[in-house]
Amino acid sequence: HYLESKGGVFPISNDNRSSDGIQQSGWPMAFMNVGNEVTDTGGNYLNTGSVTASFNGPYVLISDRCGSSSLSGSNGLDWGTSGGTDCTTPGKGGSGNTHSARTNFYELNKVMEVARSHLPGNSWLKQRLKVNVNHDDSCNAWWSNTINFYRSGNGCGNTGELAGCSIRGHGLDDNDVEGSVTSPSGEGIADIYAALRMSDSCIGRGFFPNRNGCTGVRNIDYMAGSGRPKTFSNNGCGGAVHCLGGVYSEAIWSLYKRFLQTSPYNYDDNTALEIVTRLTFIAAGN
Repeated sequence: HYLESKGGVFPISNDNRSSDGIQQSGWPMAFMNVGNEVTDTGGNYLNTGSVTASFNGPYVLISDRCGSSSLSGSNGLDWGTSGGTDCTTPGKGGSGNTHSARTNFYELNKVMEVARSHLPGNSWLKQRLKVNVNHDDSCNAWWSNTINFYRSGNGCGNTGELAGCSIRGHGLDDNDVEGSVTSPSGEGIADIYAALRMSDSCIGRGFFPNRNGCTGVRNIDYMAGSGRPKTFSNNGCGGAVHCLGGVYSEAIWSLYKRFLQTSPYNYDDNTALEIVTRLTFIAAGN
């Protein structure tokens, strides 16, 4: 008899724009340490009586600046949902049972599971990644052998509540076959991982929640902007890394959304996405 560890997660963003920007309940907490077991990809574990868990597992460890997480139960574990943002919790599971903790535990375990299927020889993907959420600052996220997210404020959303935030991609870029964040394409590579995972060209949707159109940090679909793709001769970047990364990310997005879905290939959207995702991971391993 199996029980489940589950909780409320933001699928892509917390911007309340369509269903993928609204918290959804009952999403599986995969690869979570529950008692002396580890949940499977569906958040399932064997019924072993009363158990206790936190946002900790063999692949992801959440450290929440709002506090620690702990939930006990004998008939499954439901971390719940709540309104609000930042340090708001459902009133159970500890002060660290925040939107950002739940969303990152779910999203990073799933992203790393997908990556392991493409890169089975990558040892970094089999280690535990520490993720620090709800830093008491705003308008940023960063990678430095750990992933770090800020709270909301100063016109910015809580970056840990944005599943489409590209900072998660820097970890794999830093630990692929090249062994470091790639230059000058690193920002573009991180954007590519996020865009293909979410099938959304608006990177970090909800970062600027009051903005019209794309509420993220940038849109890698050039047709949503100038209508002219970036190249090294015309981008006018002045060496800015996010701008230079757009040369790469726009090209990959166009391969997915335009070239593979028109003549002579005429693939449907899902097939084109699978092809480009596979090519992206092959590049990370070679």
